[in-house]
Amino acid sequence: MRNLSLPFLILFIGTAVFAQSNINSPYSSYGLGELGGHDHAATSALGNTNITIQDSTLLNFYNPASYSSLGKGQPLFSIGVSSRLSTFSENGTSNFASVTGIQNFSLGMSFKNHFGLAFGLKPYSRRGYEFTSRIKVDEDSLEYTYSGKGGINEVFLGLSSNVLKYKGAQVSIGANLGYLFGSAINNRSSGLIESGTNSYLGAIDEKTIRVKSFHYEIGFNYNQKINEHHKVGISAVIEPFQKITGVYRENMYYGAIDNPNGYDTLSTTEITDGNVTNVPTYTFGLNYTLRAKGRKGSTNELNSAVSVHASYSMSDWSKYEDNFDVSFTNDFFNTSKLSFGIEYIPETDFITNKVTSKFYHRIKYRAGIYQFTLPNQTNNEQVTDFGTTFGFGIPIVVQNSLSSINLGVTIGKRGVADSQAFREQYYGINLGFSIAPGADKWFVKRKLN
Repeated sequence: MRNLSLPFLILFIGTAVFAQSNINSPYSSYGLGELGGHDHAATSALGNTNITIQDSTLLNFYNPASYSSLGKGQPLFSIGVSSRLSTFSENGTSNFASVTGIQNFSLGMSFKNHFGLAFGLKPYSRRGYEFTSRIKVDEDSLEYTYSGKGGINEVFLGLSSNVLKYKGAQVSIGANLGYLFGSAINNRSSGLIESGTNSYLGAIDEKTIRVKSFHYEIGFNYNQKINEHHKVGISAVIEPFQKITGVYRENMYYGAIDNPNGYDTLSTTEITDGNVTNVPTYTFGLNYTLRAKGRKGSTNELNSAVSVHASYSMSDWSKYEDNFDVSFTNDFFNTSKLSFGIEYIPETDFITNKVTSKFYHRIKYRAGIYQFTLPNQTNNEQVTDFGTTFGFGIPIVVQNSLSSINLGVTIGKRGVADSQAFREQYYGINLGFSIAPGADKWFVKRKLN
Protein backbone atom coordinates (compact mmCIF):
# COMPACT_ATOMS: atom_id res chain seq x y z
CA MET A 1 0.00 0.00 0.00
CA ARG A 2 2.92 2.35 0.61
CA ASN A 3 3.91 1.97 -3.04
CA LEU A 4 0.45 3.20 -4.09
CA SER A 5 0.35 6.22 -1.78
CA LEU A 6 2.27 8.46 -4.19
CA PRO A 7 -0.03 7.92 -7.20
CA PHE A 8 -3.13 8.58 -5.09
CA LEU A 9 -1.53 11.69 -3.59
CA ILE A 10 -0.71 13.02 -7.05
CA LEU A 11 -4.28 12.34 -8.18
CA PHE A 12 -5.57 14.37 -5.24
CA ILE A 13 -3.21 17.27 -5.94
CA GLY A 14 -4.17 17.12 -9.61
CA THR A 15 -7.75 18.09 -8.81
CA ALA A 16 -6.52 21.45 -7.56
CA VAL A 17 -4.13 21.87 -10.48
CA PHE A 18 -6.88 21.22 -13.04
CA ALA A 19 -8.99 23.98 -11.50
CA GLN A 20 -6.58 26.50 -13.02
CA SER A 21 -6.98 27.79 -16.57
CA ASN A 22 -4.72 25.88 -18.96
CA ILE A 23 -5.67 27.36 -22.32
CA ASN A 24 -5.41 30.70 -24.06
CA SER A 25 -7.77 30.76 -27.05
CA PRO A 26 -10.77 32.90 -28.06
CA TYR A 27 -12.33 29.74 -29.53
CA SER A 28 -12.88 28.51 -25.97
CA SER A 29 -15.51 31.20 -25.31
CA TYR A 30 -18.29 29.07 -26.84
CA GLY A 31 -20.29 26.24 -25.27
CA LEU A 32 -18.48 24.61 -22.34
CA GLY A 33 -15.16 25.70 -23.75
CA GLU A 34 -12.74 23.99 -26.08
CA LEU A 35 -13.27 20.25 -25.77
CA GLY A 36 -10.48 17.97 -24.66
CA GLY A 37 -7.09 18.74 -23.19
CA HIS A 38 -3.63 18.96 -24.63
CA ASP A 39 -2.99 15.53 -26.03
CA HIS A 40 -1.29 12.38 -24.78
CA ALA A 41 2.46 12.68 -25.35
CA ALA A 42 2.66 9.42 -27.33
CA THR A 43 -0.44 9.87 -29.51
CA SER A 44 0.23 13.56 -30.17
CA ALA A 45 3.49 12.57 -31.86
CA LEU A 46 1.49 10.27 -34.16
CA GLY A 47 -0.71 13.04 -35.55
CA ASN A 48 -3.23 12.60 -32.71
CA THR A 49 -4.35 9.15 -33.89
CA ASN A 50 -5.54 8.62 -30.33
CA ILE A 51 -7.70 5.50 -30.40
CA THR A 52 -5.46 3.06 -32.36
CA ILE A 53 -2.60 2.76 -29.85
CA GLN A 54 -2.54 -0.63 -28.10
CA ASP A 55 0.76 -0.88 -26.28
CA SER A 56 1.44 -2.77 -23.06
CA THR A 57 3.72 0.10 -21.97
CA LEU A 58 1.18 2.92 -22.54
CA LEU A 59 -2.13 3.70 -20.86
CA ASN A 60 -4.45 4.93 -23.63
CA PHE A 61 -7.53 6.38 -21.90
CA TYR A 62 -8.83 7.69 -25.26
CA ASN A 63 -9.94 4.12 -26.10
CA PRO A 64 -11.22 2.17 -23.08
CA ALA A 65 -11.05 -1.12 -25.03
CA SER A 66 -7.23 -0.90 -24.85
CA TYR A 67 -6.91 -1.45 -21.07
CA SER A 68 -6.88 -5.25 -21.35
CA SER A 69 -3.75 -5.02 -23.55
CA LEU A 70 -1.63 -3.69 -20.67
CA GLY A 71 1.23 -5.87 -19.47
CA LYS A 72 0.17 -8.69 -17.15
CA GLY A 73 1.13 -8.02 -13.54
CA GLN A 74 2.46 -4.58 -14.50
CA PRO A 75 0.21 -1.75 -13.18
CA LEU A 76 0.95 1.45 -15.06
CA PHE A 77 0.75 4.99 -13.68
CA SER A 78 0.61 7.76 -16.29
CA ILE A 79 1.05 11.51 -15.94
CA GLY A 80 1.17 14.16 -18.66
CA VAL A 81 2.46 17.74 -18.81
CA SER A 82 1.77 20.08 -21.74
CA SER A 83 2.85 23.49 -22.97
CA ARG A 84 1.43 25.53 -25.81
CA LEU A 85 3.06 28.59 -27.35
CA SER A 86 0.70 30.61 -29.55
CA THR A 87 0.97 33.70 -31.71
CA PHE A 88 -2.41 35.26 -32.53
CA SER A 89 -2.61 37.67 -35.46
CA GLU A 90 -5.27 39.80 -37.17
CA ASN A 91 -5.03 42.71 -39.63
CA GLY A 92 -1.26 42.94 -39.29
CA THR A 93 -1.14 42.95 -35.47
CA SER A 94 -0.05 39.99 -33.35
CA ASN A 95 0.06 38.84 -29.75
CA PHE A 96 2.01 36.03 -28.09
CA ALA A 97 0.68 33.83 -25.27
CA SER A 98 1.76 30.60 -23.60
CA VAL A 99 0.26 28.14 -21.12
CA THR A 100 1.71 25.16 -19.25
CA GLY A 101 -0.08 22.67 -17.06
CA ILE A 102 -0.44 19.12 -15.84
CA GLN A 103 -2.94 17.44 -18.14
CA ASN A 104 -3.81 14.01 -16.82
CA PHE A 105 -3.27 11.45 -14.08
CA SER A 106 -4.29 7.84 -14.52
CA LEU A 107 -3.56 4.35 -13.27
CA GLY A 108 -4.28 1.19 -15.24
CA MET A 109 -3.77 -2.56 -14.94
CA SER A 110 -4.85 -5.85 -16.49
CA PHE A 111 -6.12 -8.78 -14.45
CA LYS A 112 -7.59 -12.29 -14.79
CA ASN A 113 -5.94 -12.64 -18.23
CA HIS A 114 -8.92 -11.10 -20.05
CA PHE A 115 -9.73 -7.84 -18.26
CA GLY A 116 -8.28 -4.35 -17.92
CA LEU A 117 -9.05 -1.53 -15.49
CA ALA A 118 -8.13 2.16 -15.41
CA PHE A 119 -9.09 5.25 -13.43
CA GLY A 120 -7.84 8.79 -13.24
CA LEU A 121 -8.42 12.47 -13.90
CA LYS A 122 -8.40 14.24 -17.26
CA PRO A 123 -9.74 17.49 -18.77
CA TYR A 124 -13.07 17.43 -20.61
CA SER A 125 -13.14 21.06 -21.73
CA ARG A 126 -11.13 24.22 -21.08
CA ARG A 127 -11.79 27.95 -21.15
CA GLY A 128 -9.29 30.79 -21.11
CA TYR A 129 -9.15 34.02 -23.11
CA GLU A 130 -9.14 37.81 -22.79
CA PHE A 131 -9.39 40.61 -25.32
CA THR A 132 -10.16 44.32 -25.06
CA SER A 133 -11.44 47.06 -27.36
CA ARG A 134 -11.74 50.84 -26.83
CA ILE A 135 -13.97 53.55 -28.28
CA LYS A 136 -13.05 57.23 -28.03
CA VAL A 137 -15.70 59.43 -26.37
CA ASP A 138 -14.64 63.10 -26.38
CA GLU A 139 -11.57 63.22 -24.12
CA ASP A 140 -12.31 59.87 -22.50
CA SER A 141 -12.41 56.25 -23.68
CA LEU A 142 -15.03 53.56 -23.32
CA GLU A 143 -13.36 50.19 -22.78
CA TYR A 144 -14.93 46.76 -23.38
CA THR A 145 -13.25 43.66 -21.97
CA TYR A 146 -14.24 40.06 -22.71
CA SER A 147 -12.62 37.25 -20.73
CA GLY A 148 -13.17 33.66 -19.73
CA LYS A 149 -11.63 31.12 -17.40
CA GLY A 150 -12.13 27.71 -15.85
CA GLY A 151 -12.82 24.31 -17.30
CA ILE A 152 -14.67 21.03 -16.90
CA ASN A 153 -12.70 18.03 -15.61
CA GLU A 154 -13.56 14.34 -15.53
CA VAL A 155 -12.84 11.67 -12.94
CA PHE A 156 -13.22 8.40 -14.80
CA LEU A 157 -13.27 4.65 -14.22
CA GLY A 158 -12.80 2.35 -17.20
CA LEU A 159 -13.13 -1.39 -17.75
CA SER A 160 -12.32 -3.54 -20.77
CA SER A 161 -12.42 -7.22 -21.68
CA ASN A 162 -11.02 -9.48 -24.37
CA VAL A 163 -14.27 -11.11 -25.44
CA LEU A 164 -12.77 -13.23 -28.23
CA LYS A 165 -9.41 -14.86 -28.98
CA TYR A 166 -9.33 -17.25 -31.92
CA LYS A 167 -6.65 -18.10 -34.51
CA GLY A 168 -4.74 -14.85 -34.22
CA ALA A 169 -7.87 -12.72 -33.87
CA GLN A 170 -8.68 -10.75 -30.74
CA VAL A 171 -11.76 -8.65 -30.04
CA SER A 172 -11.94 -6.35 -27.03
CA ILE A 173 -14.59 -3.93 -25.83
CA GLY A 174 -14.55 -1.36 -23.03
CA ALA A 175 -16.21 1.68 -21.56
CA ASN A 176 -15.29 4.73 -19.49
CA LEU A 177 -17.76 6.01 -16.89
CA GLY A 178 -16.87 9.47 -15.69
CA TYR A 179 -18.13 12.26 -13.47
CA LEU A 180 -17.83 15.77 -14.89
CA PHE A 181 -17.23 18.67 -12.53
CA GLY A 182 -15.96 22.24 -12.70
CA SER A 183 -17.01 25.68 -13.88
CA ALA A 184 -16.80 27.63 -17.13
CA ILE A 185 -17.03 31.40 -16.72
CA ASN A 186 -17.56 34.21 -19.24
CA ASN A 187 -17.08 37.85 -18.18
CA ARG A 188 -18.03 40.99 -20.06
CA SER A 189 -17.30 44.44 -18.68
CA SER A 190 -17.60 47.99 -19.96
CA GLY A 191 -16.43 51.19 -18.34
CA LEU A 192 -15.59 54.81 -18.98
CA ILE A 193 -11.92 55.72 -18.55
CA GLU A 194 -11.77 59.34 -17.50
CA SER A 195 -8.90 61.43 -18.75
CA GLY A 196 -5.90 61.43 -16.40
CA THR A 197 -7.04 58.43 -14.33
CA ASN A 198 -6.13 54.73 -14.32
CA SER A 199 -9.19 53.48 -12.42
CA TYR A 200 -12.69 53.58 -13.84
CA LEU A 201 -16.25 52.64 -13.00
CA GLY A 202 -18.40 50.36 -15.11
CA ALA A 203 -20.73 47.39 -15.37
CA ILE A 204 -19.76 43.73 -15.24
CA ASP A 205 -21.79 40.79 -16.55
CA GLU A 206 -20.59 37.39 -15.29
CA LYS A 207 -22.06 34.11 -16.57
CA THR A 208 -21.07 30.82 -14.90
CA ILE A 209 -21.99 27.22 -15.67
CA ARG A 210 -21.09 24.85 -12.83
CA VAL A 211 -21.24 21.27 -14.10
CA LYS A 212 -21.99 18.16 -12.01
CA SER A 213 -22.92 15.26 -14.25
CA PHE A 214 -22.11 11.69 -15.29
CA HIS A 215 -20.62 10.93 -18.70
CA TYR A 216 -19.64 7.80 -20.61
CA GLU A 217 -18.00 6.56 -23.82
CA ILE A 218 -17.62 3.14 -25.45
CA GLY A 219 -14.57 1.61 -27.17
CA PHE A 220 -13.90 -1.32 -29.51
CA ASN A 221 -10.75 -3.01 -30.84
CA TYR A 222 -10.28 -5.82 -33.34
CA ASN A 223 -6.78 -7.17 -33.99
CA GLN A 224 -5.87 -9.82 -36.54
CA LYS A 225 -2.41 -11.38 -36.64
CA ILE A 226 -1.93 -12.49 -40.24
CA ASN A 227 1.45 -14.12 -39.59
CA GLU A 228 4.57 -13.43 -37.55
CA HIS A 229 5.37 -10.38 -39.68
CA HIS A 230 1.99 -8.72 -40.29
CA LYS A 231 -0.83 -7.54 -38.04
CA VAL A 232 -3.82 -5.26 -38.66
CA GLY A 233 -6.22 -3.60 -36.27
CA ILE A 234 -9.55 -1.77 -36.39
CA SER A 235 -10.70 0.56 -33.60
CA ALA A 236 -13.78 2.61 -32.81
CA VAL A 237 -14.84 4.92 -29.98
CA ILE A 238 -18.33 6.36 -29.62
CA GLU A 239 -19.40 9.19 -27.33
CA PRO A 240 -23.22 9.11 -27.57
CA PHE A 241 -25.57 12.06 -27.15
CA GLN A 242 -25.87 12.91 -23.43
CA LYS A 243 -27.33 15.65 -21.26
CA ILE A 244 -24.88 17.41 -18.95
CA THR A 245 -26.56 18.82 -15.87
CA GLY A 246 -25.41 21.64 -13.65
CA VAL A 247 -26.22 25.08 -12.28
CA TYR A 248 -26.26 28.31 -14.25
CA ARG A 249 -25.72 31.66 -12.56
CA GLU A 250 -25.62 35.17 -14.03
CA ASN A 251 -24.56 38.18 -11.97
CA MET A 252 -24.66 41.85 -12.92
CA TYR A 253 -22.30 44.13 -10.98
CA TYR A 254 -21.39 47.81 -10.82
CA GLY A 255 -18.18 49.27 -9.47
CA ALA A 256 -14.49 49.81 -10.15
CA ILE A 257 -13.61 47.35 -12.94
CA ASP A 258 -10.21 46.53 -11.45
CA ASN A 259 -11.52 45.92 -7.91
CA PRO A 260 -13.87 42.87 -7.70
CA ASN A 261 -14.01 43.19 -3.90
CA GLY A 262 -15.84 46.50 -4.28
CA TYR A 263 -18.54 45.39 -6.71
CA ASP A 264 -22.19 46.22 -5.99
CA THR A 265 -24.59 43.49 -7.12
CA LEU A 266 -27.30 44.78 -9.44
CA SER A 267 -29.06 41.48 -10.18
CA THR A 268 -28.64 37.72 -9.85
CA THR A 269 -30.24 34.94 -11.90
CA GLU A 270 -29.87 31.26 -11.06
CA ILE A 271 -31.15 28.21 -12.97
CA THR A 272 -30.80 24.79 -11.33
CA ASP A 273 -32.96 22.56 -13.54
CA GLY A 274 -31.37 23.13 -16.96
CA ASN A 275 -28.67 21.36 -18.90
CA VAL A 276 -26.31 21.54 -21.82
CA THR A 277 -25.61 18.61 -24.09
CA ASN A 278 -22.41 17.04 -25.26
CA VAL A 279 -21.50 16.76 -28.93
CA PRO A 280 -22.04 13.18 -30.20
CA THR A 281 -18.70 12.03 -31.59
CA TYR A 282 -17.77 8.96 -33.61
CA THR A 283 -14.12 8.00 -34.17
CA PHE A 284 -12.80 5.15 -36.32
CA GLY A 285 -9.21 3.99 -36.63
CA LEU A 286 -7.03 1.59 -38.59
CA ASN A 287 -3.49 0.41 -37.87
CA TYR A 288 -1.02 -1.93 -39.55
CA THR A 289 2.21 -3.35 -38.09
CA LEU A 290 5.10 -4.90 -40.01
CA ARG A 291 7.77 -6.80 -38.11
CA ALA A 292 11.09 -7.58 -39.75
CA LYS A 293 14.67 -8.52 -38.99
CA GLY A 294 17.44 -5.98 -39.37
CA ARG A 295 21.20 -6.06 -39.01
CA LYS A 296 22.87 -4.44 -36.03
CA GLY A 297 26.25 -6.09 -36.33
CA SER A 298 28.15 -8.93 -37.91
CA THR A 299 26.36 -11.63 -35.86
CA ASN A 300 23.25 -10.08 -34.28
CA GLU A 301 19.86 -9.11 -35.69
CA LEU A 302 17.35 -6.43 -34.70
CA ASN A 303 13.69 -7.26 -34.12
CA SER A 304 12.35 -4.15 -35.83
CA ALA A 305 8.76 -2.99 -36.32
CA VAL A 306 7.00 -0.28 -38.28
CA SER A 307 3.38 0.62 -37.50
CA VAL A 308 1.08 2.92 -39.46
CA HIS A 309 -1.95 4.56 -37.80
CA ALA A 310 -4.90 6.45 -39.29
CA SER A 311 -8.13 7.71 -37.77
CA TYR A 312 -11.20 9.68 -38.77
CA SER A 313 -13.52 11.45 -36.35
CA MET A 314 -16.79 13.34 -36.84
CA SER A 315 -18.86 15.36 -34.38
CA ASP A 316 -22.51 16.35 -34.82
CA TRP A 317 -22.68 19.91 -33.47
CA SER A 318 -26.23 20.34 -34.78
CA LYS A 319 -27.39 18.43 -31.68
CA TYR A 320 -25.64 20.73 -29.20
CA GLU A 321 -28.11 22.47 -26.89
CA ASP A 322 -27.82 25.00 -24.06
CA ASN A 323 -31.04 25.17 -22.05
CA PHE A 324 -29.54 27.61 -19.56
CA ASP A 325 -29.25 30.45 -22.07
CA VAL A 326 -32.66 31.56 -23.37
CA SER A 327 -30.97 33.56 -26.14
CA PHE A 328 -28.85 30.63 -27.35
CA THR A 329 -28.95 29.81 -31.07
CA ASN A 330 -26.91 26.95 -32.46
CA ASP A 331 -24.81 28.31 -35.31
CA PHE A 332 -21.97 25.80 -34.96
CA PHE A 333 -20.67 23.76 -37.87
CA ASN A 334 -20.32 19.97 -37.78
CA THR A 335 -16.67 18.98 -37.49
CA SER A 336 -14.37 16.25 -38.75
CA LYS A 337 -10.78 15.24 -38.08
CA LEU A 338 -8.36 13.17 -40.17
CA SER A 339 -5.11 11.98 -38.59
CA PHE A 340 -2.17 9.92 -39.80
CA GLY A 341 0.92 8.69 -37.94
CA ILE A 342 3.87 6.30 -38.25
CA GLU A 343 6.08 4.71 -35.61
CA TYR A 344 9.41 2.91 -36.02
CA ILE A 345 11.03 0.75 -33.34
CA PRO A 346 14.52 -0.62 -34.21
CA GLU A 347 14.43 -3.22 -31.40
CA THR A 348 11.06 -4.35 -30.05
CA ASP A 349 12.51 -7.00 -27.73
CA PHE A 350 14.68 -4.50 -25.90
CA ILE A 351 14.18 -6.02 -22.44
CA THR A 352 15.49 -9.44 -23.45
CA ASN A 353 18.25 -7.92 -25.57
CA LYS A 354 19.10 -4.99 -23.32
CA VAL A 355 22.73 -6.13 -23.04
CA THR A 356 23.39 -6.37 -26.78
CA SER A 357 21.13 -3.56 -28.06
CA LYS A 358 22.22 0.08 -28.18
CA PHE A 359 20.29 2.92 -26.55
CA TYR A 360 19.10 4.34 -29.88
CA HIS A 361 17.79 0.88 -30.87
CA ARG A 362 15.23 1.01 -28.06
CA ILE A 363 13.76 4.43 -28.86
CA LYS A 364 10.32 4.58 -30.51
CA TYR A 365 10.49 7.17 -33.31
CA ARG A 366 7.16 8.82 -34.21
CA ALA A 367 5.83 11.33 -36.73
CA GLY A 368 2.40 12.37 -38.00
CA ILE A 369 0.08 14.86 -39.62
CA TYR A 370 -3.54 15.95 -39.04
CA GLN A 371 -6.22 18.27 -40.30
CA PHE A 372 -9.57 18.99 -38.71
CA THR A 373 -12.30 21.59 -38.70
CA LEU A 374 -13.52 23.61 -35.72
CA PRO A 375 -17.21 24.35 -35.07
CA ASN A 376 -16.45 28.08 -35.17
CA GLN A 377 -16.51 30.44 -38.13
CA THR A 378 -14.59 33.57 -39.10
CA ASN A 379 -15.92 35.85 -41.84
CA ASN A 380 -18.61 33.22 -42.58
CA GLU A 381 -15.93 30.57 -43.20
CA GLN A 382 -15.36 27.50 -41.02
CA VAL A 383 -12.06 27.52 -39.13
CA THR A 384 -9.59 24.76 -39.95
CA ASP A 385 -6.66 23.41 -37.95
CA PHE A 386 -3.66 21.80 -39.65
CA GLY A 387 -0.54 20.45 -37.99
CA THR A 388 2.51 18.22 -38.23
CA THR A 389 3.88 16.24 -35.31
CA PHE A 390 6.94 14.28 -34.26
CA GLY A 391 8.38 12.76 -31.10
CA PHE A 392 9.78 9.67 -29.48
CA GLY A 393 9.38 7.25 -26.60
CA ILE A 394 12.31 6.22 -24.42
CA PRO A 395 11.87 2.99 -22.42
CA ILE A 396 13.47 2.84 -18.99
CA VAL A 397 15.12 -0.58 -18.97
CA VAL A 398 15.61 -1.06 -15.22
CA GLN A 399 14.63 -4.30 -13.44
CA ASN A 400 12.49 -5.30 -16.47
CA SER A 401 10.18 -2.33 -15.88
CA LEU A 402 7.76 -1.09 -18.55
CA SER A 403 8.33 2.55 -17.56
CA SER A 404 8.97 5.10 -20.29
CA ILE A 405 9.30 8.78 -21.10
CA ASN A 406 7.38 10.11 -24.11
CA LEU A 407 7.67 13.41 -25.95
CA GLY A 408 5.35 14.79 -28.60
CA VAL A 409 5.88 18.07 -30.46
CA THR A 410 3.18 19.73 -32.58
CA ILE A 411 3.53 22.57 -35.08
CA GLY A 412 0.16 23.84 -36.24
CA LYS A 413 -2.00 26.72 -37.36
CA ARG A 414 -5.67 27.66 -37.10
CA GLY A 415 -7.58 30.05 -39.26
CA VAL A 416 -9.31 30.65 -42.59
CA ALA A 417 -8.07 31.44 -46.10
CA ASP A 418 -8.11 35.22 -45.54
CA SER A 419 -4.60 36.09 -44.33
CA GLN A 420 -5.87 39.27 -42.61
CA ALA A 421 -8.51 37.41 -40.57
CA PHE A 422 -7.93 36.13 -37.05
CA ARG A 423 -5.53 33.16 -36.95
CA GLU A 424 -3.29 31.26 -34.56
CA GLN A 425 0.17 29.80 -35.13
CA TYR A 426 1.10 27.44 -32.31
CA TYR A 427 3.71 25.04 -30.98
CA GLY A 428 2.70 22.29 -28.60
CA ILE A 429 5.03 20.31 -26.35
CA ASN A 430 3.59 17.25 -24.60
CA LEU A 431 5.68 15.32 -22.10
CA GLY A 432 4.42 12.08 -20.59
CA PHE A 433 5.72 9.70 -17.94
CA SER A 434 4.59 6.08 -17.70
CA ILE A 435 5.69 4.51 -14.43
CA ALA A 436 5.49 0.74 -13.95
CA PRO A 437 6.99 -1.52 -11.27
CA GLY A 438 10.15 -3.43 -11.99
CA ALA A 439 11.32 -6.40 -10.00
CA ASP A 440 9.56 -4.88 -6.96
CA LYS A 441 5.90 -5.49 -7.89
CA TRP A 442 3.27 -3.12 -6.50
CA PHE A 443 0.57 -5.71 -5.87
CA VAL A 444 2.60 -8.65 -4.56
CA LYS A 445 1.56 -9.93 -1.11
CA ARG A 446 4.60 -9.97 1.12
CA LYS A 447 5.51 -13.02 3.17
CA LEU A 448 7.80 -13.27 6.18
CA ASN A 449 10.02 -16.32 6.50
